[in-house]
Amino acid sequence: MKKSLQSLLALLGKWKWQYFSAGILAIIAIAMSTLEPKVLQVAVDNILVYYQSNGENGNFSTDIFSKAFSALLPTLEAGNFKLILFALGGIYMAIAISRGSLLLLSSSLNAACTESAIKHLRDRLFKHIQELPLSYFSNTSKGELIQRSTGDIDTVRNFAQNQIVEMVRLGALFIFSFLMMMYINLTFALISVILVPIIGIGGWFFFNKERKVWEKHEDEADKLNKIVQENLNGIRLVSAFANEAHEIDKFEKQNRAKLDIGLQHMMLHTYYWPISDFLVLTQIVISILVGGYFVIENVITVGELLSSYTYLVMVSWPMRQIGRILSQMGMAIVAMERITQILDAKPELYEEDGINHRLIKGEITFHNINFKYNSDAKQNVLNGISFKIKKGEKVALVGPTSSGKSTIINLLTRLYDPQQGEILLDGKNIQEFSKPYLRKNIGVVLQKPFLFSTTVAENISYAKPEVGREAIEEAARISQIDSIHEILPNGYDTVIGEKGVTLSGGQKQRLALARTVVSAPDILVLDDITSAVDTATEFAIFKELEKNMENKTTIIISHRITSIQYADRILVLDKGKIVQEGTHEELARLEGYYKEILKVQSALEEEIGGIF
Repeated sequence: MKKSLQSLLALLGKWKWQYFSAGILAIIAIAMSTLEPKVLQVAVDNILVYYQSNGENGNFSTDIFSKAFSALLPTLEAGNFKLILFALGGIYMAIAISRGSLLLLSSSLNAACTESAIKHLRDRLFKHIQELPLSYFSNTSKGELIQRSTGDIDTVRNFAQNQIVEMVRLGALFIFSFLMMMYINLTFALISVILVPIIGIGGWFFFNKERKVWEKHEDEADKLNKIVQENLNGIRLVSAFANEAHEIDKFEKQNRAKLDIGLQHMMLHTYYWPISDFLVLTQIVISILVGGYFVIENVITVGELLSSYTYLVMVSWPMRQIGRILSQMGMAIVAMERITQILDAKPELYEEDGINHRLIKGEITFHNINFKYNSDAKQNVLNGISFKIKKGEKVALVGPTSSGKSTIINLLTRLYDPQQGEILLDGKNIQEFSKPYLRKNIGVVLQKPFLFSTTVAENISYAKPEVGREAIEEAARISQIDSIHEILPNGYDTVIGEKGVTLSGGQKQRLALARTVVSAPDILVLDDITSAVDTATEFAIFKELEKNMENKTTIIISHRITSIQYADRILVLDKGKIVQEGTHEELARLEGYYKEILKVQSALEEEIGGIF
């Protein structure tokens, strides 16, 4: 809790002088508000009593404030009653307007610096998320990250904007009002705050309980957001299997769990507020009774009782608000803890002094690479992998699922670094290259591409936004997706749905290929990019790529023989090892995985051809 509170204060520290100024303005405003009851006291003790007794009586208050206000009024005479009331009202209005103006300035300054602080937090959090390694996202759900980046930040914002300066204002209100009551009568003032310690202790217990319950509430909210996010991402799959009832039931169960903890939270407030109000009202009743007794015994005047009652209300209001402030503080601390957990995650290290300007020729060497994603895993994903790819060579990686093909690409682009061994690029250790430069010059096209909910043209130019329409259309032609401008209503300017939901699987793959082609990478990696296209389109794509990627190193990952048979060399992987190596013709004659899938795919093609 202490660390989260320090993080919250550190967040607002950049704007500490603005908050300090807002607090000072609030304090001055509160100090002025405590003068208003003195105006009432003068009206009762000085003016009302004087005119009711026809000028014979009057408890002319001798305190400094009453004297000051009395000095501003016209002389107490029979014919000056209306003029005196008008002047008294003017004094009251002047104090009220000044107080309101100062509070307006304080609130405006507080709101402005809070919004700036929260914007800074949002920017910092989003930037940090972008810099986290892929391994972090393997263990953290997107729904949880979204909740912490939105809901938790809003919780912090509400506390910072509504409660920080409010604590200063209420503290000043309590202190100034109590001092004014002491100025009237010390005993009466002490009796008027006799229950404050009890209210404070109750508020502290409430704060601790609130923080624990809210932490559980946010955990359940994370789980609910995760279910919604997964459901929306897989809505096609849900519909395809008519599994809506199962999804609804899963959502309702988690929603019920969130409701249960929400009810606990509400019950906590249900018990606390009546008890708190009872104590505050009891304090007011005690003070009124004691005040009446003091008036009867001539310890204080009626006017002093009236002003004291106003001060009593001012003192009671901060006591009433203790629970609300502590409640908001508890929620804000929990939210800040959850945000800090993300900010404390170590970002991916980007070497600032790495190679970031050298032309990449494309010679790749893997030397005795051992790697596993989880250090606690019993087996390696790659076991002693060694191979060399010459500049401009086209090499295919083939193997069963989980044989290590995609892992090799992850290591090549330094999404991960091997535990043992060395990877060389153009004769230099790959770790000497800066990661951004390396990834910008190694174009990877994934089997399951991600498309943004924007135009076709902007999706293609994502990696290189400055390219013109001509380059976009040329990349589309190479990727055999250029016909899309005739299919879609606004051509390349058509906005596609989230993740390209309005496109077919083959269109998504070709659009992703165009996005990589337009970036003109020095090394091209094709990860099963034609799995969703027909054979004729596949042939046309590779024919165009061969012309446009001539003399550039290309790595092809595929399960389809038609995609890899024209590679200069084929590496066959199994269980993290290279078990075969050669050209298509050489491997077709050797017993092993490659020959087996060649037979299966050839038989399927003959069978399908016979049917049609």
